[in-house]
Amino acid sequence: MLIKSAEDRVADIDALTQLLGRRDLTPTVRARIEQEIRAVRAGAKGEAEAAYEIDFYHRASTKWAVIHDLRLEHKGRVAQIDHLLISRSLDIWVCESKHFAEGVAVNDQGEFTAFYGGRAVGVPSPFEQNRKHIALLREVLHSDRVNLPKRLGIAIKPALESVVLVSKNARITRPRTKIDGLDRLIKTDQLRHLIEKTINEASAATTLLAVSKVVSQETMEDVARQLVRLHQPAQFNWTAKFGLAAAAAPAPVQMAHVQRAPAAAPSPAPAPPPAAAASTAPLPAMAVAPPLPPPAAAADPLVDPHEGRLSTSRLASARGLRSSKELLDRLVSAGLLAVTPEGGHVLTPAGQQAGGVFIAKSRFGPYFLWPRDLLSACVTLRAHEDGRRGPPAHRAAAPGCAHERGHAGGQAGCLPRHRHQPAAQAGG
Repeated sequence: MLIKSAEDRVADIDALTQLLGRRDLTPTVRARIEQEIRAVRAGAKGEAEAAYEIDFYHRASTKWAVIHDLRLEHKGRVAQIDHLLISRSLDIWVCESKHFAEGVAVNDQGEFTAFYGGRAVGVPSPFEQNRKHIALLREVLHSDRVNLPKRLGIAIKPALESVVLVSKNARITRPRTKIDGLDRLIKTDQLRHLIEKTINEASAATTLLAVSKVVSQETMEDVARQLVRLHQPAQFNWTAKFGLAAAAAPAPVQMAHVQRAPAAAPSPAPAPPPAAAASTAPLPAMAVAPPLPPPAAAADPLVDPHEGRLSTSRLASARGLRSSKELLDRLVSAGLLAVTPEGGHVLTPAGQQAGGVFIAKSRFGPYFLWPRDLLSACVTLRAHEDGRRGPPAHRAAAPGCAHERGHAGGQAGCLPRHRHQPAAQAGG
Protein backbone atom coordinates (compact mmCIF):
# COMPACT_ATOMS: atom_id res chain seq x y z
CA MET A 1 0.00 0.00 0.00
CA LEU A 2 1.17 3.49 -0.75
CA ILE A 3 1.70 5.52 2.43
CA LYS A 4 3.48 8.60 1.05
CA SER A 5 4.13 9.89 -2.48
CA ALA A 6 7.17 11.85 -3.59
CA GLU A 7 7.04 15.63 -3.23
CA ASP A 8 6.80 17.87 -6.28
CA ARG A 9 9.94 19.80 -7.28
CA VAL A 10 8.15 22.21 -9.62
CA ALA A 11 8.23 25.06 -7.10
CA ASP A 12 12.00 24.58 -6.71
CA ILE A 13 12.47 24.88 -10.45
CA ASP A 14 10.21 27.96 -10.52
CA ALA A 15 12.23 29.67 -7.79
CA LEU A 16 15.52 28.90 -9.54
CA THR A 17 14.16 30.06 -12.90
CA GLN A 18 13.11 33.38 -11.36
CA LEU A 19 16.66 33.83 -10.06
CA LEU A 20 17.90 33.52 -13.65
CA GLY A 21 15.91 36.66 -14.47
CA ARG A 22 17.95 38.81 -12.09
CA ARG A 23 20.25 41.40 -13.64
CA ASP A 24 22.91 41.20 -10.92
CA LEU A 25 24.03 37.65 -11.76
CA THR A 26 27.65 37.06 -12.68
CA PRO A 27 28.35 34.49 -15.42
CA THR A 28 29.66 32.08 -12.78
CA VAL A 29 26.56 32.34 -10.59
CA ARG A 30 24.29 32.03 -13.62
CA ALA A 31 26.09 28.84 -14.65
CA ARG A 32 25.72 27.44 -11.11
CA ILE A 33 21.98 28.15 -11.09
CA GLU A 34 21.54 26.53 -14.50
CA GLN A 35 23.48 23.48 -13.27
CA GLU A 36 21.27 23.33 -10.16
CA ILE A 37 18.14 23.34 -12.33
CA ARG A 38 19.52 20.46 -14.40
CA ALA A 39 20.40 18.54 -11.24
CA VAL A 40 16.95 19.05 -9.71
CA ARG A 41 15.26 17.91 -12.91
CA ALA A 42 17.50 14.87 -13.30
CA GLY A 43 17.03 13.85 -9.67
CA ALA A 44 13.27 14.21 -9.89
CA LYS A 45 13.23 12.16 -13.11
CA GLY A 46 15.28 9.35 -11.55
CA GLU A 47 13.11 9.23 -8.44
CA ALA A 48 9.92 9.28 -10.51
CA GLU A 49 11.12 6.36 -12.65
CA ALA A 50 12.00 4.30 -9.57
CA ALA A 51 8.70 5.23 -7.89
CA TYR A 52 6.78 4.02 -10.93
CA GLU A 53 8.44 0.58 -10.85
CA ILE A 54 7.91 0.27 -7.09
CA ASP A 55 4.29 1.41 -7.20
CA PHE A 56 3.45 -0.88 -10.13
CA TYR A 57 3.93 -3.99 -7.98
CA HIS A 58 3.55 -2.75 -4.41
CA ARG A 59 1.15 0.21 -4.38
CA ALA A 60 -1.97 -1.95 -4.02
CA SER A 61 -0.33 -4.80 -2.10
CA THR A 62 -1.47 -5.58 1.44
CA LYS A 63 1.92 -7.15 2.21
CA TRP A 64 4.01 -4.04 1.64
CA ALA A 65 3.95 -0.41 2.77
CA VAL A 66 5.59 2.06 0.39
CA ILE A 67 7.07 5.44 1.34
CA HIS A 68 8.63 7.83 -1.17
CA ASP A 69 10.78 10.86 -0.36
CA LEU A 70 11.21 10.58 3.42
CA ARG A 71 13.40 13.16 5.13
CA LEU A 72 14.33 12.42 8.74
CA GLU A 73 16.15 14.64 11.24
CA HIS A 74 17.63 13.04 14.34
CA LYS A 75 20.16 14.46 16.82
CA GLY A 76 21.45 17.07 14.39
CA ARG A 77 21.81 14.71 11.43
CA VAL A 78 19.65 14.33 8.33
CA ALA A 79 18.74 11.42 6.06
CA GLN A 80 16.96 12.08 2.74
CA ILE A 81 15.64 8.62 1.81
CA ASP A 82 14.29 8.24 -1.72
CA HIS A 83 12.18 5.09 -1.24
CA LEU A 84 11.27 2.70 1.58
CA LEU A 85 9.52 -0.66 1.23
CA ILE A 86 8.34 -2.23 4.49
CA SER A 87 7.16 -5.85 4.57
CA ARG A 88 4.94 -7.55 7.14
CA SER A 89 8.03 -9.25 8.57
CA LEU A 90 9.38 -5.71 9.09
CA ASP A 91 12.12 -6.13 6.52
CA ILE A 92 12.78 -2.59 5.29
CA TRP A 93 14.33 -2.02 1.88
CA VAL A 94 16.08 1.35 1.77
CA CYS A 95 16.41 2.43 -1.87
CA GLU A 96 18.69 5.18 -3.13
CA SER A 97 17.77 6.17 -6.70
CA LYS A 98 20.18 7.79 -9.17
CA HIS A 99 19.35 8.92 -12.69
CA PHE A 100 22.75 8.26 -14.36
CA ALA A 101 21.00 8.40 -17.75
CA GLU A 102 24.26 8.01 -19.70
CA GLY A 103 25.64 5.24 -17.52
CA VAL A 104 27.79 4.59 -14.46
CA ALA A 105 31.05 2.71 -13.96
CA VAL A 106 32.62 1.20 -10.83
CA ASN A 107 36.34 0.44 -10.62
CA ASP A 108 38.13 -2.26 -8.61
CA GLN A 109 38.33 0.05 -5.58
CA GLY A 110 34.58 0.59 -5.56
CA GLU A 111 34.84 4.18 -6.84
CA PHE A 112 31.97 5.49 -8.98
CA THR A 113 32.15 7.41 -12.24
CA ALA A 114 29.09 8.85 -13.98
CA PHE A 115 28.84 10.13 -17.54
CA TYR A 116 27.32 13.49 -18.49
CA GLY A 117 27.41 14.82 -22.03
CA GLY A 118 29.91 12.12 -22.95
CA ARG A 119 32.31 13.18 -20.16
CA ALA A 120 33.36 10.96 -17.25
CA VAL A 121 32.81 12.62 -13.87
CA GLY A 122 33.72 11.14 -10.49
CA VAL A 123 30.75 10.99 -8.11
CA PRO A 124 30.35 9.99 -4.45
CA SER A 125 29.47 6.38 -3.77
CA PRO A 126 25.68 6.00 -3.52
CA PHE A 127 26.27 2.94 -1.33
CA GLU A 128 28.11 5.05 1.25
CA GLN A 129 25.31 7.61 1.04
CA ASN A 130 22.74 4.88 1.67
CA ARG A 131 24.76 3.44 4.57
CA LYS A 132 24.45 6.78 6.32
CA HIS A 133 20.71 6.82 5.66
CA ILE A 134 20.35 3.33 7.11
CA ALA A 135 22.44 4.20 10.18
CA LEU A 136 20.23 7.18 11.00
CA LEU A 137 17.02 5.25 10.22
CA ARG A 138 18.13 2.45 12.57
CA GLU A 139 18.71 4.98 15.35
CA VAL A 140 15.25 6.47 14.80
CA LEU A 141 13.60 3.02 14.85
CA HIS A 142 15.36 2.09 18.08
CA SER A 143 14.56 5.39 19.77
CA ASP A 144 11.38 6.34 21.60
CA ARG A 145 10.20 8.23 18.49
CA VAL A 146 8.84 5.01 16.94
CA ASN A 147 6.74 2.48 18.81
CA LEU A 148 7.74 -0.90 17.37
CA PRO A 149 5.56 -4.02 17.86
CA LYS A 150 6.66 -6.55 20.48
CA ARG A 151 6.90 -10.32 20.88
CA LEU A 152 6.99 -11.64 24.47
CA GLY A 153 7.63 -8.10 25.64
CA ILE A 154 10.64 -7.59 23.34
CA ALA A 155 10.48 -5.08 20.47
CA ILE A 156 10.84 -6.59 17.01
CA LYS A 157 13.93 -5.17 15.35
CA PRO A 158 13.45 -4.46 11.63
CA ALA A 159 16.05 -5.79 9.20
CA LEU A 160 17.34 -3.02 6.90
CA GLU A 161 18.35 -3.85 3.33
CA SER A 162 20.28 -1.45 1.07
CA VAL A 163 19.85 -1.16 -2.69
CA VAL A 164 20.91 1.44 -5.26
CA LEU A 165 18.61 1.97 -8.25
CA VAL A 166 19.70 3.53 -11.54
CA SER A 167 17.79 4.32 -14.71
CA LYS A 168 16.66 1.22 -16.58
CA ASN A 169 18.21 2.71 -19.73
CA ALA A 170 21.60 3.37 -18.12
CA ARG A 171 24.73 1.36 -18.87
CA ILE A 172 26.36 -0.19 -15.77
CA THR A 173 30.06 -1.04 -16.09
CA ARG A 174 31.15 -3.31 -13.25
CA PRO A 175 34.72 -4.09 -12.12
CA ARG A 176 36.43 -7.41 -12.79
CA THR A 177 37.18 -7.75 -9.10
CA LYS A 178 34.23 -8.92 -7.04
CA ILE A 179 33.13 -6.29 -4.53
CA ASP A 180 30.77 -7.25 -1.72
CA GLY A 181 27.36 -5.65 -2.04
CA LEU A 182 27.82 -4.47 -5.62
CA ASP A 183 25.08 -6.89 -6.72
CA ARG A 184 22.72 -4.42 -5.04
CA LEU A 185 23.50 -1.85 -7.77
CA ILE A 186 20.64 -2.60 -10.16
CA LYS A 187 18.31 -0.99 -12.66
CA THR A 188 14.91 0.16 -11.46
CA ASP A 189 13.02 -2.60 -13.26
CA GLN A 190 15.06 -5.31 -11.48
CA LEU A 191 14.06 -4.42 -7.91
CA ARG A 192 11.12 -6.82 -7.64
CA HIS A 193 13.25 -9.71 -8.89
CA LEU A 194 16.00 -8.87 -6.37
CA ILE A 195 13.53 -8.85 -3.46
CA GLU A 196 11.99 -12.18 -4.51
CA LYS A 197 15.44 -13.72 -5.04
CA THR A 198 16.62 -12.57 -1.61
CA ILE A 199 13.54 -14.06 0.08
CA ASN A 200 13.82 -17.37 -1.81
CA GLU A 201 17.54 -17.77 -1.08
CA ALA A 202 17.18 -17.13 2.65
CA SER A 203 18.35 -19.98 4.87
CA ALA A 204 15.92 -22.11 6.85
CA ALA A 205 16.94 -20.41 10.09
CA THR A 206 16.47 -16.99 8.55
CA THR A 207 13.08 -18.02 7.18
CA LEU A 208 11.89 -19.24 10.58
CA LEU A 209 13.03 -15.97 12.15
CA ALA A 210 11.19 -13.98 9.50
CA VAL A 211 7.99 -15.97 10.06
CA SER A 212 8.19 -15.35 13.80
CA LYS A 213 8.38 -11.60 13.09
CA VAL A 214 5.34 -11.41 10.82
CA VAL A 215 2.88 -8.76 11.95
CA SER A 216 -0.59 -7.82 10.80
CA GLN A 217 -1.24 -5.47 7.90
CA GLU A 218 -2.50 -2.88 10.36
CA THR A 219 0.71 -3.06 12.43
CA MET A 220 2.89 -2.79 9.33
CA GLU A 221 0.91 0.25 8.22
CA ASP A 222 1.18 1.81 11.69
CA VAL A 223 4.99 1.55 11.67
CA ALA A 224 5.09 3.16 8.23
CA ARG A 225 2.80 6.00 9.25
CA GLN A 226 4.86 6.67 12.37
CA LEU A 227 7.88 7.22 10.13
CA VAL A 228 5.92 9.50 7.81
CA ARG A 229 4.85 11.62 10.77
CA LEU A 230 8.55 12.25 11.43
CA HIS A 231 9.07 13.59 7.89
CA GLN A 232 10.66 17.06 7.85
CA PRO A 233 10.38 18.78 4.43
CA ALA A 234 13.56 20.50 3.31
CA GLN A 235 13.69 24.29 3.51
CA PHE A 236 15.60 25.87 0.61
CA ASN A 237 16.79 29.46 0.50
CA TRP A 238 18.07 29.54 -3.05
CA THR A 239 18.90 33.26 -2.91
CA ALA A 240 21.23 32.74 0.03
CA LYS A 241 22.73 29.55 -1.44
CA PHE A 242 24.04 31.47 -4.44
CA GLY A 243 25.20 34.45 -2.36
CA LEU A 244 22.63 36.86 -3.79
CA ALA A 245 21.13 39.84 -1.99
CA ALA A 246 17.47 39.44 -1.18
CA ALA A 247 15.33 41.28 -3.72
CA ALA A 248 12.86 43.84 -2.49
CA ALA A 249 9.71 41.89 -1.73
CA PRO A 250 6.67 42.94 -3.77
CA ALA A 251 3.36 43.50 -2.08
CA PRO A 252 2.18 39.89 -1.99
CA VAL A 253 -1.31 38.58 -2.33
CA GLN A 254 -1.27 36.56 0.85
CA MET A 255 -2.55 33.01 0.70
CA ALA A 256 -5.12 33.78 3.38
CA HIS A 257 -6.53 36.58 1.27
CA VAL A 258 -7.21 34.56 -1.86
CA GLN A 259 -10.69 33.32 -2.56
CA ARG A 260 -12.34 31.81 -5.55
CA ALA A 261 -14.20 34.14 -7.83
CA PRO A 262 -17.97 33.97 -7.22
CA ALA A 263 -20.15 32.73 -10.04
CA ALA A 264 -21.57 35.71 -11.90
CA ALA A 265 -22.88 36.65 -15.28
CA PRO A 266 -20.10 37.60 -17.72
CA SER A 267 -19.29 41.28 -18.07
CA PRO A 268 -20.94 42.91 -21.11
CA ALA A 269 -18.73 43.24 -24.13
CA PRO A 270 -17.38 46.72 -24.85
CA ALA A 271 -18.80 48.38 -27.92
CA PRO A 272 -16.88 47.46 -31.09
CA PRO A 273 -15.10 50.18 -33.09
CA PRO A 274 -17.38 52.02 -35.56
CA ALA A 275 -15.49 50.60 -38.55
CA ALA A 276 -16.30 47.03 -37.54
CA ALA A 277 -19.88 47.66 -36.38
CA ALA A 278 -21.37 47.52 -39.86
CA SER A 279 -19.86 44.14 -40.78
CA THR A 280 -19.72 42.17 -37.53
CA ALA A 281 -22.07 41.55 -34.67
CA PRO A 282 -20.87 42.23 -31.12
CA LEU A 283 -18.90 39.30 -29.71
CA PRO A 284 -18.77 38.16 -26.06
CA ALA A 285 -15.92 39.53 -24.01
CA MET A 286 -13.02 37.32 -22.95
CA ALA A 287 -13.57 36.01 -19.45
CA VAL A 288 -11.38 37.82 -16.94
CA ALA A 289 -11.12 37.05 -13.24
CA PRO A 290 -12.78 39.80 -11.20
CA PRO A 291 -10.56 42.03 -9.03
CA LEU A 292 -9.40 40.36 -5.85
CA PRO A 293 -10.91 41.83 -2.67
CA PRO A 294 -8.73 43.73 -0.23
CA PRO A 295 -7.35 41.74 2.71
CA ALA A 296 -10.09 42.92 5.04
CA ALA A 297 -12.76 41.48 2.77
CA ALA A 298 -11.32 37.95 2.66
CA ALA A 299 -14.09 35.50 3.44
CA ASP A 300 -12.31 32.18 3.79
CA PRO A 301 -8.64 32.10 4.91
CA LEU A 302 -8.45 28.36 4.25
CA VAL A 303 -8.95 28.48 0.48
CA ASP A 304 -5.99 26.97 -1.36
CA PRO A 305 -4.68 29.46 -3.96
CA HIS A 306 -3.27 26.53 -5.99
CA GLU A 307 -6.77 25.38 -6.86
CA GLY A 308 -7.42 26.17 -10.50
CA ARG A 309 -3.96 27.72 -10.95
CA LEU A 310 -0.62 26.64 -12.38
CA SER A 311 2.91 27.66 -11.50
CA THR A 312 4.86 29.68 -14.04
CA SER A 313 6.86 26.68 -15.26
CA ARG A 314 3.79 24.50 -15.70
CA LEU A 315 1.91 27.23 -17.55
CA ALA A 316 4.94 27.74 -19.80
CA SER A 317 5.03 24.02 -20.53
CA ALA A 318 1.30 23.98 -21.27
CA ARG A 319 1.78 26.82 -23.77
CA GLY A 320 4.70 25.10 -25.50
CA LEU A 321 7.39 27.55 -24.41
CA ARG A 322 11.04 26.64 -24.01
CA SER A 323 11.40 27.93 -20.45
CA SER A 324 9.68 29.74 -17.60
CA LYS A 325 11.86 32.79 -18.27
CA GLU A 326 10.33 33.16 -21.71
CA LEU A 327 6.86 33.24 -20.17
CA LEU A 328 7.98 35.71 -17.49
CA ASP A 329 9.27 38.06 -20.20
CA ARG A 330 5.95 37.93 -22.01
CA LEU A 331 3.97 38.49 -18.85
CA VAL A 332 6.08 41.61 -18.31
CA SER A 333 5.30 42.74 -21.87
CA ALA A 334 1.60 42.17 -21.19
CA GLY A 335 1.71 44.34 -18.06
CA LEU A 336 0.87 41.46 -15.70
CA LEU A 337 4.35 41.57 -14.13
CA ALA A 338 6.83 44.38 -13.57
CA VAL A 339 10.62 44.07 -13.23
CA THR A 340 12.22 45.34 -10.02
CA PRO A 341 15.57 47.20 -10.02
CA GLU A 342 17.20 44.01 -8.74
CA GLY A 343 15.91 42.06 -11.74
CA GLY A 344 13.11 40.24 -9.89
CA HIS A 345 9.41 40.36 -10.74
CA VAL A 346 6.42 42.05 -9.11
CA LEU A 347 2.77 41.18 -9.66
CA THR A 348 1.02 44.29 -11.02
CA PRO A 349 -2.61 45.30 -10.34
CA ALA A 350 -3.44 44.06 -13.84
CA GLY A 351 -1.79 40.74 -12.98
CA GLN A 352 -3.89 40.47 -9.82
CA GLN A 353 -7.00 41.32 -11.77
CA ALA A 354 -6.17 38.55 -14.25
CA GLY A 355 -6.08 36.07 -11.35
CA GLY A 356 -2.33 35.94 -10.70
CA VAL A 357 -1.16 35.16 -7.17
CA PHE A 358 2.25 35.78 -5.59
CA ILE A 359 3.23 33.23 -2.92
CA ALA A 360 5.73 35.12 -0.80
CA LYS A 361 6.58 32.41 1.71
CA SER A 362 6.97 28.68 1.10
CA ARG A 363 9.64 26.08 1.64
CA PHE A 364 10.57 26.55 -2.03
CA GLY A 365 10.89 30.33 -1.84
CA PRO A 366 8.62 32.88 -3.56
CA TYR A 367 6.81 32.05 -6.80
CA PHE A 368 3.78 33.00 -8.91
CA LEU A 369 0.55 31.13 -9.66
CA TRP A 370 -1.65 31.80 -12.71
CA PRO A 371 -5.17 30.69 -13.69
CA ARG A 372 -5.13 27.54 -15.80
CA ASP A 373 -7.09 29.30 -18.56
CA LEU A 374 -4.88 32.40 -18.62
CA LEU A 375 -4.26 33.35 -22.25
CA SER A 376 -6.57 30.58 -23.50
CA ALA A 377 -8.73 33.11 -25.32
CA CYS A 378 -5.75 34.58 -27.16
CA VAL A 379 -3.54 33.22 -29.91
CA THR A 380 -0.89 30.80 -28.66
CA LEU A 381 2.30 32.17 -27.16
CA ARG A 382 4.33 30.49 -29.87
CA ALA A 383 2.43 32.57 -32.40
CA HIS A 384 3.37 35.68 -30.40
CA GLU A 385 7.01 34.73 -30.66
CA ASP A 386 6.87 34.19 -34.43
CA GLY A 387 4.66 37.24 -35.11
CA ARG A 388 2.07 35.16 -36.90
CA ARG A 389 -1.69 35.69 -36.75
CA GLY A 390 -3.91 32.90 -35.53
CA PRO A 391 -6.69 31.51 -37.71
CA PRO A 392 -9.78 33.70 -38.11
CA ALA A 393 -11.90 31.50 -35.87
CA HIS A 394 -9.41 31.89 -33.05
CA ARG A 395 -9.21 35.62 -33.46
CA ALA A 396 -12.98 35.93 -33.37
CA ALA A 397 -13.07 34.10 -30.05
CA ALA A 398 -10.93 36.76 -28.38
CA PRO A 399 -12.53 40.14 -29.08
CA GLY A 400 -11.09 41.55 -25.87
CA CYS A 401 -7.50 41.13 -27.02
CA ALA A 402 -5.75 44.40 -27.77
CA HIS A 403 -4.33 43.13 -31.05
CA GLU A 404 -7.83 42.21 -32.32
CA ARG A 405 -9.60 45.42 -31.32
CA GLY A 406 -7.26 48.16 -32.40
CA HIS A 407 -5.80 48.49 -28.86
CA ALA A 408 -9.19 49.61 -27.55
CA GLY A 409 -10.87 47.92 -24.61
CA GLY A 410 -8.10 45.32 -24.20
CA GLN A 411 -8.44 42.89 -21.30
CA ALA A 412 -5.91 42.21 -18.57
CA GLY A 413 -4.38 38.76 -18.98
CA CYS A 414 -4.19 38.88 -22.79
CA LEU A 415 -0.63 38.93 -24.03
CA PRO A 416 0.23 41.21 -26.96
CA ARG A 417 0.82 39.64 -30.34
CA HIS A 418 4.01 41.65 -30.79
CA ARG A 419 6.29 43.08 -28.12
CA HIS A 420 5.72 46.62 -29.44
CA GLN A 421 1.93 46.27 -29.00
CA PRO A 422 1.23 46.25 -25.25
CA ALA A 423 -2.25 45.22 -24.23
CA ALA A 424 -4.36 47.91 -22.55
CA GLN A 425 -4.83 47.72 -18.81
CA ALA A 426 -8.03 46.31 -17.40
CA GLY A 427 -10.82 48.83 -17.49
CA GLY A 428 -9.17 50.80 -20.29
